[in-house]
Parts: sequence; structure tokens; C-alpha cells
Amino acid sequence: MSEPVVTPKVFISYSWTNEEHVDWVEGIANRLEADSIPVVFDQWDLTHGQDKFAYMERMVGDPTITKVLMICDRKYVEKADARDGGVGVETVIITPEVYNKTAQTKFIPILRERDEDGEAFLPIYLKSRIYIDFCDDDNFAESYDKLLRDITNKPTRKRPPRGEKLPAHLLEEDAPFVATGPKLEKLKHCQQRSDNGPKTRVGPGHRASGGPRDSAHLVK
Repeated sequence: MSEPVVTPKVFISYSWTNEEHVDWVEGIANRLEADSIPVVFDQWDLTHGQDKFAYMERMVGDPTITKVLMICDRKYVEKADARDGGVGVETVIITPEVYNKTAQTKFIPILRERDEDGEAFLPIYLKSRIYIDFCDDDNFAESYDKLLRDITNKPTRKRPPRGEKLPAHLLEEDAPFVATGPKLEKLKHCQQRSDNGPKTRVGPGHRASGGPRDSAHLVK
């Protein structure tokens, strides 16, 4: 029986670092929507009069949301680690989910900035998580393909179907040892009996096919 098809849906968590950054995040959202991936994005879905905390809780409370993208730049990390602002609230919501479920694949860190030493800007609670690198805009297409495959569970490399048994030649290699084992033991036993039995040799006065000419040449 085939597994039920799960329709992916994405929630985006990010910091309002500046207008340029917000535009970049919206560009990701636009691209996903164009590729038939529904996106929950505050610039589209959160309006005046709504409860912003209820909106943020959707990332873990809404069963239709399959992935949460965390756009990590310097400002996002500062707010997340300090539990400051909306990012801080989202961090409080996300952290238990990440720590309590070691196999968690719902939350995807999107790396947008590195520090002066080239180290990734990631919140403390995401330090050990594998991220998708979007720092270099020249590699955007490759990074976006990785993201899209992750969201849709369509990896580039898939585990092949596992065979039901070992190759025949490996199974045949064990067979001779089982079949000839008793025969080898029997041959060894016969050889030992032969070695311990009486020995005769043919001397000058002894005929190989007949009786001895001289009994003195019979050796026991």
C-alpha cells in the first residue's frame, strides 16, 4: 500500500533586518509559491488587529505546515539568542521542538550571512543542525534546488531497493565446506591407520608379485 501524499506547506521565520533583507525573504516566498508550495509569510498573512503570537504559534500548532524556514543572518541570531522581539518569541516556540525531537526535519536553517571569520551565523539552539547555504547569490539556483527538494522530499540521491537475499555465488561458497567436511575427516582417519600398520619393503631376494626367495629380506 502506497503512503499518503503529504502536501508541503512552508512557514518563514526571519528578522526585519532591513528592507533589502525583507525583499530577499519575500523573493524566496514568491519563488516557492510559483513552484506550487503554499507559504505562510507575515507580509501577506498578518494584518492589523490579528494576534501576532497566535500567528507565530502556527509554525508548531498548525498540522498543515510541514516545514519552517529560519532565515539566519546576524540580526536573527542576536534576537534569537537574546529572546528579543518576534524572533525571540518564535525561538521560545521552536526550541523545545528542536531539542525534544532529535530526528526533527521540520525546521530548516537557511544561512544568509557569515561572520568575519567565515563562521555561519546560527542561533545557539541550531548550531548542530545542517543548514542550506544561501550566502552566495551566485549559487542561488543550486541552493534553491536543494531547498525545494528538501521541502518536497525529492532528494537527488535515493536509497535503492534492498535485495531479498545474498548473491548466489556467495551462498555457493559455503556449500563445499559443509559437504566435504565429514569426507575429509574419514580420509584423515584412514591415513592414520595406514601409517600405524605393518610396513614391508621389497629386497633383492623378494619378488613383488610373489613370495619371498629369502625370508631374511622380510622386515617387520
